Amino acid sequence: MPTGKTFDHGYGSKAPEGIGYREIAEKMTDMGDKMNHSTARNVCLRALEKIAGPLCEAFSEELGSDASAIARDPRFQESMVALLHDIYD
Repeated sequence: MPTGKTFDHGYGSKAPEGIGYREIAEKMTDMGDKMNHSTARNVCLRALEKIAGPLCEAFSEELGSDASAIARDPRFQESMVALLHDIYD
């Protein structure tokens, strides 16, 4: 991150019980897909943007219209992790 850069709600780097982007990149590389941590982050954020897009359309007054900003918000990322835990646990 650039020096002096601040975020309103923090910076999401990994879930409290999950793995970070570097660990994701290492696992992907071990599986045969060469990847570094910044690529892993970009892939995750693009996937989250695809989820946030329809939510922005449905709830534009509450959320706003910038799906990429919502995808970068650690609160949104944590809610997606919790939702996936509910589905797969």
